Amino acid sequence: MKALNFMTTRFFKFVATISFVTGLAMLPAQAQSLTGNVGSAGVTKAEQSVEARLGLDDEGNAASRIHYDNAFTDWYQLRLIGSFSKPDSEDWDLTGLTVENWFQWSEEQADNSGFNGGLRFAYGFAKDDGPDEAEVRLTLTDKFAGDWEWRSNLIAEIETGDGSDGGVDLELRGQISRAINVSALGSDDWRLGVEVFSELGNSRNIPGFDDQAHQVGPVVKIGWDNGVFVQSAVRVGITGGADDSMAKVFIGREF
Repeated sequence: MKALNFMTTRFFKFVATISFVTGLAMLPAQAQSLTGNVGSAGVTKAEQSVEARLGLDDEGNAASRIHYDNAFTDWYQLRLIGSFSKPDSEDWDLTGLTVENWFQWSEEQADNSGFNGGLRFAYGFAKDDGPDEAEVRLTLTDKFAGDWEWRSNLIAEIETGDGSDGGVDLELRGQISRAINVSALGSDDWRLGVEVFSELGNSRNIPGFDDQAHQVGPVVKIGWDNGVFVQSAVRVGITGGADDSMAKVFIGREF
């Protein structure tokens, strides 16, 4: 059994690594997410949090999200999301409400053996008469070499209801970060890394590489003892189908 568990762990790490490296090598059109994250697979029972996100692109468009999370068990967490957008020179508008269900099916041990594995199932209700969105996300995270961590997400999304386009939108996200020895702004918990967002396109007609949306850039994360956390990143497009640049900042608190 130990041999089987070892082989299973290595297999999933291999799959995750291939996904992450593929994202970096291909770096996977549509307007890209301004408030998306390379999500964690971890769930901690009884932990709750609130979070606000803001993202801006080089054309003056803005997007925002408000989150509430509640982990009811050590393997299930509920997230409620309100999404807002502000196209250039227009007013802010509510764009939809999303219910997201997290399930953790693998947990990394205290000695960093194993890995965190999760699945998320989300359903987004459109504000107007447009199609709703249903999403499945595979999340994998792993700490290694002391202060390092990698994350990999594979996302599949479909539109439902009237006006849906059909097919499955596919996306890869990857992130690698390292804890850094910095004490500033009242925090000793700093991480610095790089992330890649790769939108491959719709399964009905996957475009060529340059027409896909590939962005890459640095990310910084800060945490405080009172549960407050901040994350900020800047990404630039490296293919013709990507937005030229964007910036985002997340602010939240766990309690």
